[in-house]
Amino acid sequence: MAHTLTLEDVRQKLKLVKAGDVGKNTPVTKAYSSTRVTALEDGFYLNRPDGGTIHYSEMSLLLVCRLDSDPDDWFVDVFVYGQAAPFRLSQNIINYRQFLPEISQRSKDNFFRFVLLLIERSDSIYIDENTLKFLKTTTPVSYPDFKLFEEYTRHIWGQLLHWMKFQCDSCGEVYWVDDAKVSPDGAKTKCIKCQHVITVTRRAQPQPLHVEQKNRKTVPCPHCQYENRAGVQFCVMCQEALVDFTSKANVQSPVSAPKSGSGKSDASDNEQPTEHGRHSSGKDRADMALVSDLPLQAQGKRIPTLSLGELDTALQNELNSVEQIFSWYSKFATFMKVLGFLFAAGGVLLAFYIYFAMAGPPPPNILMPEDRLNYSIIAVISGILASLISLVVGNIISLNLQIERNTKLTALLLQRLISKST
Repeated sequence: MAHTLTLEDVRQKLKLVKAGDVGKNTPVTKAYSSTRVTALEDGFYLNRPDGGTIHYSEMSLLLVCRLDSDPDDWFVDVFVYGQAAPFRLSQNIINYRQFLPEISQRSKDNFFRFVLLLIERSDSIYIDENTLKFLKTTTPVSYPDFKLFEEYTRHIWGQLLHWMKFQCDSCGEVYWVDDAKVSPDGAKTKCIKCQHVITVTRRAQPQPLHVEQKNRKTVPCPHCQYENRAGVQFCVMCQEALVDFTSKANVQSPVSAPKSGSGKSDASDNEQPTEHGRHSSGKDRADMALVSDLPLQAQGKRIPTLSLGELDTALQNELNSVEQIFSWYSKFATFMKVLGFLFAAGGVLLAFYIYFAMAGPPPPNILMPEDRLNYSIIAVISGILASLISLVVGNIISLNLQIERNTKLTALLLQRLISKST
């Protein structure tokens, strides 16, 4: 089994920073959004049109948060040296299978391990007090909205924006320095740990990201709050409709007068053969016209293509709801199984006590050797019967819970497959 990272494993790489006065000219750190996070050999890749490859050695600051409006969605903002704005990674867009050796059924556990992994892969990194609290309690600090959080991060990142890391070539000790104190020709200093002379050169400033249509108008999705371009009808993230579609075919066309001399009745005129050989009425044709006026996306909701692994992860939350509902049921089943073993052990111990501990000279006509043997057999049989009853009850309860889980899983799989096929 792979070793699970803990706070103690990465504590030596952490540096704490507190919010301070950075001046009014420091810009607000409005984060870059991403839609997918995948692993690279020495970093991770963000699915962005303008790129977004982040190396572990470039990370300078990590901040974890969540919103009051959606406490189940956690975020980590990754700050890179020289970049004014961070990269915001949501708990739901990280491909944990590419980063973690073992995947938990709870997405929040995977997110916590992912943050520890980022710290472990970096040589040294800053965090704030709220993120340190998250690493200790696994519960992030909540904010009313991102605007307040970004104003808070401005007072932190404004202090570290131009601080760069350099490493001792001899012992590997990591130091931080303000790049304004390093001349273009470089500077020399001694390592405090091994007294080795280090030549520090100013790192190249990273190129700012050129976001397409920087001042473009956006429309927030009412379902997932993703900022979509103005004019689109469906959210890029959750595929939900952004606008209410109103059919233009609400007014029925006037019914034309039947032609004279035709041998068909009015009812036959209102029926037309369909592709399956059935006849559709006028009401059916009106419904078809109502749907045909809608965009293709509205006629059939698009479902993102999911792999079996991603589908399994997506179903875990719904399967966990079954365990939460029947948690007391499962605990009672476990209690009955333990009680069964106790009954069996108690019956055997009672039989030994009757047969051996009471084997001394008894009073006349009381518990003769034949009687002790009979009572011992009765004690063993009683213990075994009580144990079997407890085990049967516990297994029946566990079987019912497993049937409920399998039923839920089958229904969810069928629902996903039907949705994908349509």
